[in-house]
Amino acid sequence: MADYEIDENRRIRREISARFDHDVDKLIAYYQELEEEYRKSGKYKFVDPPSETSEEATKSTNKDAAD
Repeated sequence: MADYEIDENRRIRREISARFDHDVDKLIAYYQELEEEYRKSGKYKFVDPPSETSEEATKSTNKDAAD
């Protein structure tokens, strides 16, 4: 990647950070609100991450298969 593209990415990241007063919690809250709006709109499909129970079942299955 050329230096120009790296510089452009950094510039955009700095702008986003400044928009939220360089506060990660504010940025996360914004993205969570945006996600909720998108979910309510029904225009987009969302896949929820697997539950812990599902992950534990996968781990035990993989462990049994290795033995």
